[in-house]
Amino acid sequence: MKKIDINFIPDIENPSPDYYCTWQAQLYATSDGKPARQRKIINEKSMFSSAYPYAWTSFYEKARQDLFFVMDDSWDVPPEDDESKYGSLILDRQKFASFYKDDNPANALKSLCSKVESLGWKGLGGWVCAQESPVLLSGRACTEYWIEKLKAAQEAGMRYWKVDWGKKCCNEDFRRQLSELAHKYTPELIVENAFNANYISFSDTFRTYDVPAIMSIPMTMEKLALILKVADYTGEAKSLVNCEDEAYAAAAGGFAMGIMRHPYNGNLPDGRADMSFPECHRDLKRKTEEVLRAVRWHRIAPAFAADKNNVYISEKMLTDTWNLQNSDAEIERWWFDMDSIKNCLEGNTITKTACSAISRNMPLPVITPDENGEIPYVIASRNPNGAVSVAFLARTKKRKYYTPLCDVLLDAADSDTFGLFGYFKSVTLSFSSEKTNVKIYAQNLSDDFAYDITDQIHTDGKNITIPFSAVANLCAAKDKSEPGLLIKII
Repeated sequence: MKKIDINFIPDIENPSPDYYCTWQAQLYATSDGKPARQRKIINEKSMFSSAYPYAWTSFYEKARQDLFFVMDDSWDVPPEDDESKYGSLILDRQKFASFYKDDNPANALKSLCSKVESLGWKGLGGWVCAQESPVLLSGRACTEYWIEKLKAAQEAGMRYWKVDWGKKCCNEDFRRQLSELAHKYTPELIVENAFNANYISFSDTFRTYDVPAIMSIPMTMEKLALILKVADYTGEAKSLVNCEDEAYAAAAGGFAMGIMRHPYNGNLPDGRADMSFPECHRDLKRKTEEVLRAVRWHRIAPAFAADKNNVYISEKMLTDTWNLQNSDAEIERWWFDMDSIKNCLEGNTITKTACSAISRNMPLPVITPDENGEIPYVIASRNPNGAVSVAFLARTKKRKYYTPLCDVLLDAADSDTFGLFGYFKSVTLSFSSEKTNVKIYAQNLSDDFAYDITDQIHTDGKNITIPFSAVANLCAAKDKSEPGLLIKII
């Protein structure tokens, strides 16, 4: 293995609408203060103060140029939580007083957008309650109301709307009209929808929505399979799937991501365990380097439109379990009121079953089980630009989080660029033509240099096999992040 002074990651803005969202930081800073306190704490102090547990805009120093910074619920609602202001989309004067140099809310929002961008973020986004503020609607037509809000966002330079809950959250006519108005009046603004998979046809992005960390992978696989089966791409919207905080699933699958993990490791400020990111399971807060790797891969292979005609979903199902020992330290309490957990909880055991693999624009990978007969969850895709990627996503059994190490055969077609995410035993790239006299390079996606690994790789006509042992030394991270590699064949 020889280090070379070549960086295969292009120095461009990530074209995918990936973002960091503040909701879990709001939970952390309030020691799980429940929605009322979480809504109150989104303000200029929490975003810009250097004091712990704030400074949220200082997160992701190396990745933020590839991420929007999305203020979650309720940047446009007063601290006393005035429900009549839900959907106002007017930067709250009490929460962001220093940005008000005059009485024009659009100027204040523009100043905030500029501040966030000056810190290196790709742009500013915000949570949007799916309804009109009754005190601001004042008898006007809803269409007029939203055109005004869209134009104000464009004037301010806001880049992303995360349209979430509200009185119209499940109203297809409302969401369709809002998306169409945005395409007409503010084509640079990304509008995200949620709740009903059929909305993806008119959406810029469609979010898979909330999952608890301990069952995030199988629940996200289940949601992706459901969404991709009905995704009917028309070309009138971007139709991207946002799979939230599953960064490697997003990278390998050609999806967008909405990152919620943050770098405040360990317990909540009040000393209790952070139940949103349990250390006893995946410890996601100590895996922030995965985010950098994922967004850098998106510079090479951006998220692309979901289309049911180019999706392959394995019929093989995998079942994961988690045995709760201290539920207050391992999962947010409100999940026990949700059918998605209630329906798979028996005693203290959560059980979830999902498809084993999903691929887009390419055949499903062929996976050889490990010595225990186990396989990981797998997501793979061939990007419209030809790049091929695959993620090996871990399993959860009883109280163990682990990745079965398997040999995998991947249809490489004629690609020369590959993204490999997670742990594996070997990956064999099967090409449609002979590969002779080639050089094979590998690069940790969080590094700015590559290695020539040609001498450590087995080539056999149309097949190139990459054992993990040949690239293991390249996978080192500054935290507990799982591997994320770029393979280049020249």
